[in-house]
Amino acid sequence: MNSSTTVLPLFGEDTEQDQAEIQPPSVRLGMAAAKARLVPYRDTQFEDDEPRALLVVDCPFCDHQHIHPAGLATAPRVCPRRSRCIGRPTGTYYLPAVTQ
Repeated sequence: MNSSTTVLPLFGEDTEQDQAEIQPPSVRLGMAAAKARLVPYRDTQFEDDEPRALLVVDCPFCDHQHIHPAGLATAPRVCPRRSRCIGRPTGTYYLPAVTQ
């Protein structure tokens, strides 16, 4: 009976080829205008039963929507507002106008 031992690499110990870490590009995206709209909703967490509003922003950098609280729907806080994109952190967007 022949017995042989084979050593297998563990996770992260591949000997064939090391993979380079994926890093986001170091390009500075700057600031761009973004379209935004108010979306009213009711939040059961507050006892005042006032309608609240969310600010839904169409991000110009990552083609996703970012959501920000805007306070009460009767008097929302919308502008001036500036925020950073989560997907592309070197991009900052601002809201020149908000639609309802």
